[in-house]
Amino acid sequence: MKELGLRALTGAVYVLLTLGAAWAGPVTTFLLYLPVCLIGLHELHRLLRQPTEEPPTTRTMLVGATVYLAVGLHAVDQQWNLGYTLALSFLMLLITITWSLWRGQRDPGQAMGQTLCGLLLVAVPFGLMTHFFAVDRWMFIGFMILLWTNDTGAYLVGRAIGRTPLLPAVSPKKTIEGLLGGIALTLGVAWMLGNWHDFLSKQEWLIVGGLIALTATLGDLLESAFKRARGVKDSGRILPGHGGILDRFDGFLLAVPAVVLYLQLIR
Repeated sequence: MKELGLRALTGAVYVLLTLGAAWAGPVTTFLLYLPVCLIGLHELHRLLRQPTEEPPTTRTMLVGATVYLAVGLHAVDQQWNLGYTLALSFLMLLITITWSLWRGQRDPGQAMGQTLCGLLLVAVPFGLMTHFFAVDRWMFIGFMILLWTNDTGAYLVGRAIGRTPLLPAVSPKKTIEGLLGGIALTLGVAWMLGNWHDFLSKQEWLIVGGLIALTATLGDLLESAFKRARGVKDSGRILPGHGGILDRFDGFLLAVPAVVLYLQLIR
């Protein structure tokens, strides 16, 4: 019971900070989530590295922060174009390759793979997050509401009536009933958002809700697979009652690119 209360308190603080930053605008959101992104990168490197290796903290933070800034700055500063983003991202790729070769690592491919995996799964999604503001600040808020709805719905329905394991080899507690419950609740909230905000049609909101429900579940399962491979319960301990940043944002990491891509296709 105490852990549940701690989890609820941490979740409430997280929700209030996110909504407050969103209301203040993309710059505030951009700055708030930079340290969150970097901690998530560090956690992912700890999950992916070999037990005998030290996590490359300095390189991870430098490369990750640069890619985050490169991807996210366009939503904050309209003068920042795609060319700058690609140039900086390519520069970070060159730095990663040079670093791996210079250090004489026995398996440079694995080291580069870990870094690139971190960039694609953590830095890029967090950077893309501010692109929701190009549609409307309520697009970002709506996205987060749907993400939280899916997470909460899947958890509650799974606990109440979950009987059929979804992928027991990856995450034994997740059930098909929980998955369907999360999808149903998310689609219901998406339909309500379509009634309140007309920058997307109801059909478009429903597609966004479906994308979030499916990709967030996939992201959750992927992080569970990483943790199972390392033999750990949580990705970190920074969030009381939740674990690490990746434990809280696992669904976010695949849902953001999916929805941003969809918005680009329909606008």
